[in-house]
Amino acid sequence: MSVTDALEPHSGADARALASTELALATAPGPEPLARLEDAMLRITGIADRTDDEVDRLSVLRMNETLRLLAGPPRGPRSGTVLGLALWDGTLVYDEPLVTGPLRQMVAYSGAQHDAATLRRYRYAVSEMLHQSSHLLCAPGSSYGASREAFADPAVRLLEMGVTEAWTARHLDEYVDALRLEPVAPGIKTVGLPVSYPAYVPAVDALTEEIGRRSGLPAGEVLRRLNNVTPAAKPETAAAILLEASGLASVVPPAARGAVSAEVTTALLGPLLVMATEDTTGAPESTIMAASALAGRLAVEAAEAEIEAVRRRSIQPM
Repeated sequence: MSVTDALEPHSGADARALASTELALATAPGPEPLARLEDAMLRITGIADRTDDEVDRLSVLRMNETLRLLAGPPRGPRSGTVLGLALWDGTLVYDEPLVTGPLRQMVAYSGAQHDAATLRRYRYAVSEMLHQSSHLLCAPGSSYGASREAFADPAVRLLEMGVTEAWTARHLDEYVDALRLEPVAPGIKTVGLPVSYPAYVPAVDALTEEIGRRSGLPAGEVLRRLNNVTPAAKPETAAAILLEASGLASVVPPAARGAVSAEVTTALLGPLLVMATEDTTGAPESTIMAASALAGRLAVEAAEAEIEAVRRRSIQPM
C-alpha cells in the first residue's frame, strides 16, 4: 500500500513527511528502479495536490527534483510535477505555472502592493531560482555534471540537497537584495516560507554546527564551503575541514594523506547513508527531522573517531 493512500487534505508538515518517505522508498535498492522513481513523482504530486496551503504544496513538489535527476527525462505521457531542475549539462529548467509565471507577474506589476499569499508565491519562485542555481556552483577545475555518478549514492544526495536547501533558506533575503526585488514586490522579505527535505536539512544543520564547533569555524562558513563545491566534493570537503583542524598533517606522511581523507570521508557518510535510506512510513515530520539531526551529529562523531584511530596508528612505535 502506498504511503499516500489517504485522500483527506494534508497539513504542510504531514505532506512533507509523506513526500520524504516516498523519496526514501523510491530510491532504495529494488527492482524496476526507473518505474519506481516515476511512480513516486506522481505520488508526491498527488500529495501536493491534497495539501491545504499553496506554498506548502510547493515545498512538497521541490522534492521531485531529486527523483527526476535520478530518472532522467520523462518516458511517458504522465509525469510528476517538478518545480525546477539543474540538469547535468548545466541547463536550468523551471516550471512555467509555478515558477516562471509568478516571476513574470511580479515584474509586470512592479511596485504594486500584494497580499501575503501572493508575496509568498513570488518569494517561493525566487527561492527556486536560488536553489537550482546553487546546485551549479563548483570549485575551479571541477564541474557539476561530473557528479552525476556520485549522485547515485544516497548519502551524497542527502548532502547535496540538504546543503542547497539550507543555503537557500538562510540566504534568500540576500539574494532578494542582490536582485533588487524589494521595490518590485514590496514586502517580499516579510513573509516566511517552509523548508523542504525534512530528512536532509536537519542533518546538514547539525553537521555544519558540529564541524564548526570542532574546527573553530562558524557553522555558516562550513555551509558556504559545502555549498560552493560539487555534489561529489561535498563529503570530502566536510572531512577536509575536520582533518585540517585535527592537526593530523603533522603526523601523517604526505603519501598517506589521500588514503586517510578517503577513510574519514567514508566514516562521515555512514550515518548519512542510514538516514537517506530510512523507511519513515507513518512518522511525523518532527520525528523525521529529529532523526535527521541525529544523523548529522553521528556523521561528525564517526569522522572524528576515524581521525583519532588514524592518529593512534600514526604515533605507534614501529
